[in-house]
Amino acid sequence: MFERAKTFYRDHEPACTAGFFVSGFLFDTMAVGRIDRLHNIIHQAVYLSLCGWFTSLELREAYGDFTPPERLKTAWRYHAGATHFMLGTLLNIYTLFYFKSASWGASFLFLGILAALLAVNELKPFESSGTMMRMTLFSLCLVSYFTYLIPVLVGAIGPLIFLGSLVSALAVVALLAWRLKKRLHERPQAVWSNLLIPFITIELVFASLYFMKLIPPVPLSLSEIGIYHEVRREGDEFLLTEDRPRWKFWQKGDQSFLARPGDVIYCYVSIFSPTRFKDRLQVRWLYRDSDLGWQMADAIPLQIAGGRDGGWRGFTTKSRYKPGDWRVQVETSDGRELGRIGLDVTADDSAQAPAGRTQRR
Repeated sequence: MFERAKTFYRDHEPACTAGFFVSGFLFDTMAVGRIDRLHNIIHQAVYLSLCGWFTSLELREAYGDFTPPERLKTAWRYHAGATHFMLGTLLNIYTLFYFKSASWGASFLFLGILAALLAVNELKPFESSGTMMRMTLFSLCLVSYFTYLIPVLVGAIGPLIFLGSLVSALAVVALLAWRLKKRLHERPQAVWSNLLIPFITIELVFASLYFMKLIPPVPLSLSEIGIYHEVRREGDEFLLTEDRPRWKFWQKGDQSFLARPGDVIYCYVSIFSPTRFKDRLQVRWLYRDSDLGWQMADAIPLQIAGGRDGGWRGFTTKSRYKPGDWRVQVETSDGRELGRIGLDVTADDSAQAPAGRTQRR
């Protein structure tokens, strides 16, 4: 059976590799858990430390400053594979974090870049690609780590906090570069070309994408968004009333909104944020004008607080509207989009109102 499995893998290697990649990604989606769990933070810190250490030793070995002890030479042969494994795991984790926080409309380019790097790392091992490639991916993982860790520790997001994340990553790399320069004092250009230039490039790319509002707003994520005819709170539960026909199973509530006189449109949201996290979001209601395109009708603030596993829950309403295409966008305080939902408002002049269904959240 083992030989048959090996033969099948050899004959269908591309399909099997893609299947392992997708399966691993889906498994990590369920297994990683909350972004602010202490064991997750420590696990990533250990992997980053080992990756930085192994790659530094590799650079020193390339310039004749390090030779593994005789008893460890056999184990040292596998250091590139171990680094590949740990960087792959970290890339997978950060891709998942960004994926959960992303609005596809705003973050497609950034997610595409991360997915491409993750696929290259997973589908084509880069043991032979050299130290600089591993340092580049290490820099990407390090910046991603501090980009979510600092907001989790501070309990807020914003431009200053993001810049603080970049400075924290820079401090770690500066310490690593200082130690390497002491070891490679006759070859400072090796530290620049293999460590500092890749890291500075990653930081500049992250800063540019952030101020272009293309980086997803980790550690926040939009767990649920829907349109309803009524939302009310009873104790610790929200009751959501919808008129959606059951066959429109792909819609999130009443996205085909049949508006009767006096109806109010409710937009319900559930937003995950870490423990002790507080921020003020903004919910934009936009209407599509046939001549002018999308026009903002309202911008409603929404104060959120973190800690609940199921996410912070709340809603906004729209009582003054007209038939046509509408869109609701949820944005962070620094202007990055968490998610959106579209709806089509149609006047309902029927004599009898449809029987609504109520669900609990």
